[in-house]
Amino acid sequence: MKHIALLLLLASLATAAIAEDTEQARSYTPPATMVIPMVSLVGGFIPESKTPFVSPMLQARFSHRFTDFQKTPELTLNAEGRIAPVEMQMGASFSAKLFNFATLSAGGDVSTSWGLHIGPLDLDLIGSYDYAKKRYEYFSPLTHWVYDLWAQCAISYDIGSELSDGKHHVLLNVSYRTQYSAMTGVDDGEMWMNMGMGEQVNGWTYRATAGFSYQFPFKFLKSAGLSASLSGYYSDAPFAARYKDYDGDFVDISVTATAMASIGYKDIFMLLVPVSGKRNLDCDDDDLRPLSKPDGRKWGLDVIMLTYTHLF
Repeated sequence: MKHIALLLLLASLATAAIAEDTEQARSYTPPATMVIPMVSLVGGFIPESKTPFVSPMLQARFSHRFTDFQKTPELTLNAEGRIAPVEMQMGASFSAKLFNFATLSAGGDVSTSWGLHIGPLDLDLIGSYDYAKKRYEYFSPLTHWVYDLWAQCAISYDIGSELSDGKHHVLLNVSYRTQYSAMTGVDDGEMWMNMGMGEQVNGWTYRATAGFSYQFPFKFLKSAGLSASLSGYYSDAPFAARYKDYDGDFVDISVTATAMASIGYKDIFMLLVPVSGKRNLDCDDDDLRPLSKPDGRKWGLDVIMLTYTHLF
C-alpha cells in the first residue's frame, strides 16, 4: 500500500514541476492568468514485491501573476487539484520571487483517500490506529480529511551558465519546507494513515532538499538530475507516550534520480528512481508497525516510475 501512495505522490510533484517549467520555457511571455489542465498516466515497478503498477491521474493548475513576468519581486497566486483512482487533493498557495534565484511561498492543502476493492485488489488506505485493538480502523470514503499548512524557501541557481558563458545550463536547487499536518476526527498523539502511508500523527514536519539538473540542448531529451532530501518530525513530542519505541523523530533520507523528455511542450515524459533509507522495522504487518522499535536504517529502491503527462 505504501508504494501506491509513493507513486502517486511522486507523480503529482513531478507534474506540478512540469507545469511550472512549461510556463518558464515558452519563448513568449505567458499571460498573467493561466489555467493548465493535464492528464497523466503513472506507471511503475516495485522491486521489493516485483509488482507493476499503472494509474491515471487528472490535474489542473491555476496561476495568477500580480507583477511583471521575471521582474522581481514576482508575486503569484496558485491553486491546483488532482484526482486519482484512490485519492484526491486540492490546495492553494502564494509565492513571492524576491530575487532571480530565491522564492518564498506558503499555502495549504486538503486531501483524502479511500479503499479499493476490485477483483484481486483489496486495499484500505485511510484510517486511524486503535491501540487497544492493536490494529488500524479504516474509514469510509470522504469522511476524514488531511489538511496541511506549509511554508517553503527555495533557491535555484544556474551555475552552469555562469561558468560556461551561457553555453551549458546546470541548475542547483535547494529548498526547505516546514509543514503542519493533521487528520480530522483523530486526536493529537494518535497515529493515522492516508494513501496507505501510516504511522503519521498531527504535528509539524520538515523536508530539506538539495539537488542539481543538467539541461540538455536536445529536441527530445530535456534534463537529467539527482536530488537528496531529509525529512521527518521535528521531535517525538507529537507522538503519544505509548509509541515511544517507534522513534518518532527518525530522519528519513531519500535520493532520487530524474530524467525528463518531451514532444513539443504539451507531451512530457518523466522517469523517477527514488532510493530511500527509512526505519528498519522487523515487521511487514501494517497493524504492528506502530508498536515496533526500529533497528537502525534500511536502504532500498522504492520504485522505478515513468509518467506521461499531456497538457491541454
